[in-house]
Amino acid sequence: MNRFSTLILAMIMAAVPFLTSCEEEIDTPVEKQPASYIGLIQAYEEGRVFSSAEISSGYCTISFNDGFNIKVPQTEVEINDHTDSEPPKITASGGWWKVGDVTLPVKVESSLTIRESSPVYVYFDKVTLVMYLSNRTILKFPSVALEEQEKLEEEISRKQNIPVVRITTDGGKGIYDKKNYVPGTITISDPEKLYSDVEEFSGRMGIRGRGNSTWSFPKKPWKVKLDEKAELLGMPADKEWALLANYADRTLVRNIVAMKLSEICGFSWTPRMRSVEVYLNNEYQGVYTLCEHKKVSSDRVDIDLVGDNDNSGDAVTGGYYLEIEEQQDETTCWWTSMGVPMMFSDPEEPTSQQLAYVKGLFESFEQALWAKDWSESTGYPKYIDVDSFVDYYIVQELTKNIDGNLRKSSFITKERGKKMEMYHLWDFDLTLGNCGYFWGNVGNGPENFWIKIDKWYPHLFEDPAFVAKVQDRWAEVLPEFRTVPDFIDEQVLSLGKAQKRNFQKWSIYESVDWVYFPSLGSYEKEVDYLKEFYTKRLEWLDRELNKL
Repeated sequence: MNRFSTLILAMIMAAVPFLTSCEEEIDTPVEKQPASYIGLIQAYEEGRVFSSAEISSGYCTISFNDGFNIKVPQTEVEINDHTDSEPPKITASGGWWKVGDVTLPVKVESSLTIRESSPVYVYFDKVTLVMYLSNRTILKFPSVALEEQEKLEEEISRKQNIPVVRITTDGGKGIYDKKNYVPGTITISDPEKLYSDVEEFSGRMGIRGRGNSTWSFPKKPWKVKLDEKAELLGMPADKEWALLANYADRTLVRNIVAMKLSEICGFSWTPRMRSVEVYLNNEYQGVYTLCEHKKVSSDRVDIDLVGDNDNSGDAVTGGYYLEIEEQQDETTCWWTSMGVPMMFSDPEEPTSQQLAYVKGLFESFEQALWAKDWSESTGYPKYIDVDSFVDYYIVQELTKNIDGNLRKSSFITKERGKKMEMYHLWDFDLTLGNCGYFWGNVGNGPENFWIKIDKWYPHLFEDPAFVAKVQDRWAEVLPEFRTVPDFIDEQVLSLGKAQKRNFQKWSIYESVDWVYFPSLGSYEKEVDYLKEFYTKRLEWLDRELNKL
């Protein structure tokens, strides 16, 4: 007899003896349903707390926390075990109940009471006992596990209410370029207080476009400049902030993941980032990353800049904030002898003496690399903070950053009395498998070196001492690197609701042609691919670095 035939039989059988392991008696049922069904309903009405269930010899024994048991014949009420499987979808269609794709001979009878109703589908799982009844009632027995699950679901729901940023420009004016700030008001709501005790911030600001290639995308990135310094979402007070659109990253989290790697390595500054949803003039724009704009300040790039009169002696040696960027879009730019594109970020216009000093410093560093001079006193270690160059290498190689081969978005400081330092990381949307235009035989897979084979790093890896530093540092950070997939899960979980709205606005199938990496078709597949790539890349690097 199959389970649906059993169900029909249960609906027409007369009441049969009802067994319990306690002496407690169940009220004598007068309804048409079997005594065991009425007993379950009575246990629910009495608030008994489900403990466990076991199917054996044609019976299902339901146990409760107070020691009370109900032994239910499967011929009366079929109870299904879903402790290791998902229950089927239960629906009502055309006046009849369906279990999965199968229509049962059970009518939808909304007018019946619970005791008059028939069981449609009854099952237990690791959490509780669930009963679908023909009058559309769903009974979930209370249990300790259910209470814990509900608390967890409540906490997940809370975390998924990520902050909302509302930007209103004066007169509804559009944002058309990367130069001119459009005045307006910004309001940031964090009702769940996910990042601070402040539920809402509101202030005057200006907003303009930002980014290089990202500015050409349909989903625009922006820079915000507040009229007054303010803490935003628990980040230190400042006027200047960035809203990263992450249009080319369909997981929406690659930049945040890279900053986690930065924290693990302990860079001098790790830009703080928060996932938010953005509205511009009441129009939904999607999920963005609100983050600290890269700049010299006490809470960001904390260095003492040179002044106009610091042109000789020790004074001219720092500090400088420099960017590696092939766009060469700052006021003062040059290319080093090894083909590294350099720019002055701050000061933007150094004096002629300062420019000559910095260019000479890079020239001396590269000459030492060419000469294979590994000496601390005369070789390349004289010019650079080697540990920061090691950390930079490790994160850029692990993420296989297409831009990380000393081509774009890399930042070096030179402070007075100190060596050149890779101070912080930036711009990781085209990483961890999200780019298909690597040249040579590198490919987009998790194998092959990319950073190690270009510009300064091939020369650095000729030094056995540098190789040893990389290997030692890798062994030190590897245990924490292995926790990053869990961190990815946490970030993705917080976007559970927001990412759906984002991809209703910007289809998951939309692509950036020059990235040469097509959509995988769903957010879940994109996230799975990110984690798989990261894990495989981590293991490949672990093997290959230790072979050097």
